[in-house]
Amino acid sequence: MPVHDEERTVVIRRGAPSTFAPGTVLGHTYVIEAVLGRGGTGEVYRAKHAELGTIHAVKLIPASLANNPKVLQLLVEEARKLGRVHNDAIVNYEGLFRGEGDLRYLVMEFIEGESLTKILARRRLEAEEVLRLRNRLAEGLAAVHDRGIIHRDLSPDNIILPDGDIDRAKLINFGIAKSADPGDATMIGSAFAGKFSYASPEQVGLSGGHVDARSDIYSLGLVLAAAAIGFGKTLDMGASPAAVIATRQRLPDLSAVPASLRPVIEPMLQPRPEDRPGSMRELLDATAKARPPSARIRASLAPRAPRNWRRPLLITAGVIIVIGAAVAAALLRVPTPAGPPVDELRRQLAAATAGYQCARLEAAVSPEREVRVSGHLATPQEIDRLRRDVRAIGGAGPVTFDVGLLAWPYCAIAAILTPLTGQPAREAPTLALAAKEAHIGDRLIIDVRAPSFDGYLYIDYFNAEGEVLHLFPSGRDRLNIKPIRNHFVLGCPPLLTKITLGGNPGKQLITLVATSKPLFADPRPEVELARDYLKTLSDAISRAKSGKAAATIARRSG
Repeated sequence: MPVHDEERTVVIRRGAPSTFAPGTVLGHTYVIEAVLGRGGTGEVYRAKHAELGTIHAVKLIPASLANNPKVLQLLVEEARKLGRVHNDAIVNYEGLFRGEGDLRYLVMEFIEGESLTKILARRRLEAEEVLRLRNRLAEGLAAVHDRGIIHRDLSPDNIILPDGDIDRAKLINFGIAKSADPGDATMIGSAFAGKFSYASPEQVGLSGGHVDARSDIYSLGLVLAAAAIGFGKTLDMGASPAAVIATRQRLPDLSAVPASLRPVIEPMLQPRPEDRPGSMRELLDATAKARPPSARIRASLAPRAPRNWRRPLLITAGVIIVIGAAVAAALLRVPTPAGPPVDELRRQLAAATAGYQCARLEAAVSPEREVRVSGHLATPQEIDRLRRDVRAIGGAGPVTFDVGLLAWPYCAIAAILTPLTGQPAREAPTLALAAKEAHIGDRLIIDVRAPSFDGYLYIDYFNAEGEVLHLFPSGRDRLNIKPIRNHFVLGCPPLLTKITLGGNPGKQLITLVATSKPLFADPRPEVELARDYLKTLSDAISRAKSGKAAATIARRSG
C-alpha cells in the first residue's frame, strides 16, 4: 500500500526539443525542410541531403532519452539492429547521428504517401486487398523479428501506402520498438506508449505483460480487421482503461468483418499468446498451405471438359441425382426432433446468467440457436459454474463463451465508473502512470489531465486487499478544484503529496473522478475500506448527476 510523506521529488521529464526552422542544417549535411509530426518519442522532419539532394526523414531524440546512458545504449543497439533490416515493407534506417551538445537524431528513408488511416477514412479494403496487406506486412515483420526487434506500435497511422498501392505498403515508426533479447527494456522505459486501440493483451499487462513477436501478430490482426471494416471504424476494443483490459480477455466480436476473412483474423486475435501463431513465419506458412479464396473463382472458370467426356459425366450426374433423391425421400420420412423454441432458449440463458454479484454479463441467442455469452465475473469458480450451466441448456447450437475474470473490488469499481468513461478522448480526463510495474519503495508518479470542464478531481488508489488510499485531495493538497484541461503531476512539486509504495504492492487500480460539483462535504480519511467507500462514492455520484461528471481508470501490476 502506498504511504504519504513530505519529501520533495525532482521532476525528471524534460520538454521535447525545440522545433527547427526550415533551412536549419544538421551535421553539415541534412537541411530541414518541414515538420512531419511530433510525438512523445521525438519530432520528425523532412530534410534534404545537402550534397546528394536526396530526401530523408529525420527524427530528433528528446534530451530526456539521449541523456540517459542506459536508454542511449539501448537506442544505439536498436538503431544498429534496424539498420540491418533490408525489406521493402520496412522503412530503411540509415543511421543514428550526433549533433552539437545533447542532439541525437535518426535518419530514415522518406516515404511519400498517405497513411492507411487516411485511406480507411474513405473506404474499406476488399477481402483480397486485406490478404495482400497481411502478407506484405507479415513478411516485413518477420524480417524485423529475425533481428530481435518487436515493433509494439502497429496501427494504421504507422503504415504508409505510396500512391495508395497495397503491394508497396511500408511500416514506419519503430520509435518504441523493443529488443527481444532477455533482460532488454524498451527505449522509453517500461511505460506503454503505443496506441491502446491496437495494443495486445500483453501490452496492457495481461499474460504477465511479456511482449514478444506474438504481440505484433495480435496488433496486426486488429489492423486487418479495421481495414476490412473501413470508413474510419474499428473493432470495439474499449474506450476506458478498464474496458481496454476487459475486451482483451476474450476474442473480439468480428461480426463487422466479412465472413470470408474471419477465419484468417480470428487466430491472430486469440487472447492468450500461446493460442496464436507462434511467429510471423508460422502465420505465413499456414497461409501458404491453405487454399486461397481465389482458387474457388479459378475453378468456376476452368475450361469445359472435352466432348468425349460428356456422356460419362451425364451418366454419373444422373446416378448422383437418383441417389440424392432417394436419400432426401428417406430423410423426409424420418421425423427430426424439434428443440425448444428460440424464446425458450433465451429464457433459459437469462436464468443461467442471473444472480451473479459484481458481474457484467451479456447473452444472446441467434435465430439459428447459436449462443453467445460475454462479460466478466468476479471469481474463476463463477466462470466455471456459468460455463457448465450454459452448456447444459438442451437444444442450443454452438456456444461462444467469452467471459473474463475481474475480481473484487475492481469489478465493483468498474460497475460504478464505467458509465462515466464514455467521453471522446479529447474531452475525457486522463491518468498516466510513470511505471507499468510496482515495487516496494517505488515512488508513485501519476500524470493527470482534467476533463473539458472546470471541476473537482478525486484520485484514489485501490489494492487487492480491499483498501483505498485517497491520493487527491489529501491532507497536504486539499484544494482539488481544477480548471478545464488542467495538467499536473501527482507526486511531484509543486504538489506536496509524495507517495511511496510499501508492503506488497500487488495489483493496483487508480481511479480519477471529475465532477462539476463537490462529491463530499467533508474530507475523507486518508485510508479506508473499499467496501465502505464504494457505497459512499456510488451515492455521491448519483447525487452529482445533475451536473457534469467524468471518470477514468488506470491499472498496473505489482
